[in-house]
Amino acid sequence: MKPSFEDAPFANTGVIDAPAGSLRIPEKFADRTSEEIRGDLCGFPKACVDAVLRFQRTGAPEAIAAMLPGMVEFHLPSGAERIPAELNDDDRLKQDLGLDSLSLTEMAFKLDELLGVRIEIREVVGIETVGDLKSFLLEKLDHA
Repeated sequence: MKPSFEDAPFANTGVIDAPAGSLRIPEKFADRTSEEIRGDLCGFPKACVDAVLRFQRTGAPEAIAAMLPGMVEFHLPSGAERIPAELNDDDRLKQDLGLDSLSLTEMAFKLDELLGVRIEIREVVGIETVGDLKSFLLEKLDHA
């Protein structure tokens, strides 16, 4: 049975096997120190960094969901409005949150580098909503 993001809150709340109900943690990501991860996420909101570190320790799907608001916020183009405190699966990345194609591409590169999963630009072209992005990451990590 595949883990699901449906009930995961957005609030701050090789492959390594993770505890039952958790996602597999890519070995490249598992081998990184917390200092390396913090360095890669310099300038990101603290809640985002904490969620990434929590995912590294636990493989918890809700940690991936919790990191997304900070990922989106960091990659907003200059002059864009701040995102709402809570994101919904049906929030559109471009129209509702203000990401443009370049921002989405940069976020894909950051996630690829950070999590150690291969993300190609052509794969993110069809991602339109927060729910699409969560599902995409879940699938990538599930097949890492």
